[in-house]
Amino acid sequence: MYTHLIIFILALIGIGVCLYLNYERKRKRPPVCVIGNSCATVWESPYSKIFGVSNEILGIIFYATLAVVEWSIISGNISEQIIIGEIMILVGGIAMSTYYLFVQWRVIRAWCFWCTLSAIIVFLMIIVRLVI
Repeated sequence: MYTHLIIFILALIGIGVCLYLNYERKRKRPPVCVIGNSCATVWESPYSKIFGVSNEILGIIFYATLAVVEWSIISGNISEQIIIGEIMILVGGIAMSTYYLFVQWRVIRAWCFWCTLSAIIVFLMIIVRLVI
């Protein structure tokens, strides 16, 4: 049960990161780069949106959905469909995170602290799910 609680907490942290990024986008300014100074480069790239939807909105949807699933499991709803859904969400998150890390590294050649932090959160979720 600790596995799902840890993933739930990580999902809440992910929501916080994405809400901050959405706040900055609404203010029409790049996020503060905690480490480095490439956040604006990544933020203004064509890769910051998919079909016109900004990545932080997609992140909010991802993390919120996962938080609901984890809370459902914590509350005792451990059905096969819920577990399969959880795994599918995590696999989708790891695929997107890996893709965006590659884009920052090889395409944009700039690193956004917040984008990388989000990817680290997703990788931690997978590690927790597989190890604990």
